[in-house]
Order: sequence, then structure tokens, then C-alpha cells
Amino acid sequence: MNRCRIAVHAPKVRPILKLDNPADCGRAALRRVLFIHERLSNDQPVTAASLAEELETSGRTVKRDIEFMRDQLGAPIEWDATAHTYTYSRPCDILPLLRLDAGEALALTLAGQTFAAWHGTPLGRALGVALGKIAGVIGGAISVPVSEIRHLVFHPDAAAAADDELRHFATALEAIRRRRVLRLVYQKPRSDSAPETRLVHPLHLAFLDHRWVLVAHDPNRGAPRNFLLARIRETHATAGTFTPPPDFDLSSYLRGSLGRFTGREDHLVQLRFAPRLAPYVREKPWHASQVETLRADGSLEVALRLNNLVDVRRHILACGHQVEVLAPPELRTEIAREIRAASALYAGDPP
Repeated sequence: MNRCRIAVHAPKVRPILKLDNPADCGRAALRRVLFIHERLSNDQPVTAASLAEELETSGRTVKRDIEFMRDQLGAPIEWDATAHTYTYSRPCDILPLLRLDAGEALALTLAGQTFAAWHGTPLGRALGVALGKIAGVIGGAISVPVSEIRHLVFHPDAAAAADDELRHFATALEAIRRRRVLRLVYQKPRSDSAPETRLVHPLHLAFLDHRWVLVAHDPNRGAPRNFLLARIRETHATAGTFTPPPDFDLSSYLRGSLGRFTGREDHLVQLRFAPRLAPYVREKPWHASQVETLRADGSLEVALRLNNLVDVRRHILACGHQVEVLAPPELRTEIAREIRAASALYAGDPP
């Protein structure tokens, strides 16, 4: 059986954490310490019993972890004998070497995607162990689609975009990790609109359609919303904390999106691509739900299951007459209206 124990080796020497099996027990102990630190950092008193229930361990183990944090890591933990609760007497950071700034968090995310190429090899296993030791620092706070890695690494405008977008990356990431309510000053793209101040519950950072997006629950609207980091003017983590919506699932939330926009509807989009464009659509599908039917004349019919029609409209118009909308009727009508307007714009001689 794997066990963790505290052993005193000599007088005047601090106890050290000894691991019978460092590979398993060490990671478990580190996860518990990180979890307890996060809970105490929220300025809310906690009990050993509540921590033990959340960690699915014993109260004795939790008390031992708290003693280790206080005696060896110098954590300012105070015990309230009346309420039987633990609190931090002041803000602290017990793991400074595991703190990530915006650039480091982004580098770690990209590295995790890059290492997937060595999956199953000795190098891949070693890299996986190394990443696993620090994965708890950011958890599932960030996601970068594999298809976007080349854009991030090789696109000539990536550095400028990063400077503009990553100003608020670290603050948002920290708020996600600590479940802190975030105050945003957000500027919509319309020039006549004034910046809005919102209090949101940050849930995730995602790289969608070549842009970093903060996915957050908006209490005033009672639903999740996407906020482009580039449009955020100010970010401030408040002292307030939140609990993520129990029914929120990031994969489900983004599954029907073709880009940065998300919706709650269910649209079956059917398109017919001309033979000239068909090979490119087959080579790089528009969406994970894409179902293809290749016709005898070389044209390609595609069915997509989307939760909104905003992004797909842009994609369709970019293809010009090489694609025809078959369904739904409202999308076909919108595209036809846009084409008529563009045709009228170009009907006369240029000014």
C-alpha cells in the first residue's frame, strides 16, 4: 500500500515529507496541498472535514497536510478553536516556482500540443511526466486547438497580436484558477458605443478563430458569454468568489461553433460546393460535425450541425459563387440578400 508520512529525523530539524512511492503519493500530496492553498486563498474559513470531503480523503490526512504547509512552507495558516476552521492570516504564495505569467502559461499550452507528436515514445513519456507535475497550476483553464498552433507560431502578426491580447491574459487566468469574480471594462467594436463595465465569472480561456477569448458566465444575463481579450480595456480580480454553473460543459458549449460566436440553437446547415472548391473543403473540413457527400459531377454536398449562423455566413460569402446554401431557408435568404446588395454596389462605374 502506498503511504505518505511525516518523519522527524533529529532534534532541531524540521520534519520532512517522506514518500514510500514518490511517483504516486507525491503527486497526490502536491494536488492536496495546491487544493488546500486555493481554498484558503479565497478568504473563506474552511474545516478539515469539508476539505476531506472535497478531496475524498481523511480528516487526519488534511490536518497533516496543513501542518506541512504551515511548518515547512511557511504558510500563514491560523486555527480558530471555537469554529474549528482554518484561514490565511494574510495573502501568500507557497509555491512561487510554479507561478506562471501570461507568456509562460501560453508557452506551456503550446508545448503540451507540440509534445503530442511524440506520444508513445520514450521522449514523449518523459515530457508527459514533466508536464503532469505542473499541470495542476493551470488545470483546464486554457485550450488551444491543434489546428491553430501553426498560426500562432508562424504567422507574422502573431507577436503584435500577443502584445495586444495577452495584456489581460495573466489576470484572467488567475481569476479562473482562483474562481474570482472579474470586473471587465469591455469595448464593443461599434465606434458609437461606450465601454461597458461588467462583473463576470471567468470559466475558460480559448483560442478561437485566431483570437484569444475569455469564456465567462454573465450573472446579469444568466448565461455564458465570450469576451475577446483584445477588446478588454481593463481587468480587475475582485475579492468575490463564485461557483461555476453545475450544468456548464465547455465541450458542449463550443461544439456547435464555427468560430468565436456561440448560440443555443441547433441548425442543420447544408451546402453544395462546386467541383473546383470541393477538394479543398474535403482536405480541411469546416467543422467537426461535417458530413460529406461527393456527387458524380465532382461537386460536394456538406452537412454541418451548428449552434449559430454568424460565422458560417462569413465563410460562405468568402467562397463567392463556388458554394450554394441548400438549408436552412433563412440562411439561404440572408446570403441571397447580401449578394443582391453587393451586386447593386458594383453595378455602376467606379467613382
